[in-house]
Amino acid sequence: MKEIVQVKLDNEMDLILAHKRAMKLCEMTGFSLIVQTSIATAISEIARCAIEYGKEAVLVLGIESMGVKKFFKAMIRDKTDFSLRCTEACSFAKRLVDDIEIIRNGKEISITLQQQLNFSGTLTEGKIESFANYFKTEPPVSAYDEIRRKNLQLQELAEKLKESENDYRFLTDTLPLMMFSANTRGIISYSNKWLQDFFGFVPKELSQATWQAVIHPQDFSSFGKDIAYAVAKGTAFNGQYRFRQKSTGNYLWHIITVIPLKNEKEIITRWIGFIVDISAQKQVDQTLKDNRELKEIQQQLFQNQSELQQKVIELNRSNYELEQFAHLASHDLQEPLRKLFFYTDVLKKKYNANLDTSGHNMLNNMTLAAGRMKELISDLLSYSQLQQQKLKFEPVDLNDIINEIIKDLDIIIKEKKATVNIGNLPVLNGHPLRLRQLFTNLISNALKYSKQDTPPVIEVTASIENENILIRVKDNGIGFEEQYREKIFGLFERLHTRDQFPGTGIGLSICKRIVELHNGSIEADSVPNEYAIFSVTLPVTNAVDALIEE
Repeated sequence: MKEIVQVKLDNEMDLILAHKRAMKLCEMTGFSLIVQTSIATAISEIARCAIEYGKEAVLVLGIESMGVKKFFKAMIRDKTDFSLRCTEACSFAKRLVDDIEIIRNGKEISITLQQQLNFSGTLTEGKIESFANYFKTEPPVSAYDEIRRKNLQLQELAEKLKESENDYRFLTDTLPLMMFSANTRGIISYSNKWLQDFFGFVPKELSQATWQAVIHPQDFSSFGKDIAYAVAKGTAFNGQYRFRQKSTGNYLWHIITVIPLKNEKEIITRWIGFIVDISAQKQVDQTLKDNRELKEIQQQLFQNQSELQQKVIELNRSNYELEQFAHLASHDLQEPLRKLFFYTDVLKKKYNANLDTSGHNMLNNMTLAAGRMKELISDLLSYSQLQQQKLKFEPVDLNDIINEIIKDLDIIIKEKKATVNIGNLPVLNGHPLRLRQLFTNLISNALKYSKQDTPPVIEVTASIENENILIRVKDNGIGFEEQYREKIFGLFERLHTRDQFPGTGIGLSICKRIVELHNGSIEADSVPNEYAIFSVTLPVTNAVDALIEE
């Protein structure tokens, strides 16, 4: 045999190349298109088995002279005998070519397919040599272009072939395409191996219900409508949908084309379908889209970064102004107040006898106003220090803190005949001074906002909930409306006049800031004229020793 071209069979792309070169050599040697397709199909069937079950398979195409006769030959060799697993393929190939021969040599095997040439006498040695030179200089063709060209060729053949053995041969072509054939009622009479392997079964008919198991739920409705429309109108159908692969369970994008085959009277006799995998192309398109979105996000990030830098500049300026205010509050504003208190005291002592009731009231009001100003400055200074302060934590026993607060508030507790019940409290990592300030404000508020006719009862308890430490301060006082549960933590927010309850409206703002500096949160709940509960939530990681008994 004069070797014309050789193809190593390793993967599906080699299968495409083998089919292409077989078709080309058949064309060069004068076979008709139908015979070309038959021979190439037979070769592809055996080659597919060699790829799937062999190890180092090679396809050799050539021409052999036997006297005056010449034969087209295709030999597939492999070091592994794969023929036992390809009985069906070999049987099918025998129906497409003149002769097929299987030779075994130990574990090695060669399968030769043979077809006699029609014009062997005019096929000279020089002509045969030109065939070999053609394949040596043949330009490379991409797999996508090859699939597209073959798909068009198969569609042209499908329009010409009728319901016959040629139709069957066409459908069994082993290009990496899923193919099927359906009659005029939509019943699928044949499907190729690619379709069966991909879906794991053969759809019974070309209808919406049959394909529901393999098509993506989001594509199902449009697929059914498109198929129904094509069948009703007798027109070709083409669409892109996601089909589920049996082996992986993944949905992959495919193009499905369904073409009606008509006879000479333009009556539809059959439907031929092709399904081509375009998932790789979709991934490329998605990658390009993601890249565009990434660039847009990057631009937005640059813009946000610029805005953030501007905010940092403004924040630094604000912090500087806050530091200046703190200095003013702690020094410059305190001095006039001290003088005001001093002169008020002098007036009271030196001119007390000469002042009438109106004068005494004026001095008292002046003293009260100065006192409120001093309290306000003190609270503002405390709040401003918290805004810029980084606390240094250490173990703090809340039991000791609360007991010390009770002692400090002993006078007002006795005046109001209040009862303070303290539960078993934890030892926390925190700032002793600020924690003392926090619970002093909460307990003082509970005493301040008590009912006139009812002795205050204050409960301080702790528990662990959802991996957080929850410390509650509950009272039986006047409470507040639900609409104020967030508002009361705002700076200078007051729910009552100073005549009703004295204060600056900063205390709870200070409490909130202290809790935040301890990586926690604070919230309030209340029923008017029944109770108010302030709940401090801290991470359980703050605990040194919980000491909590439920």
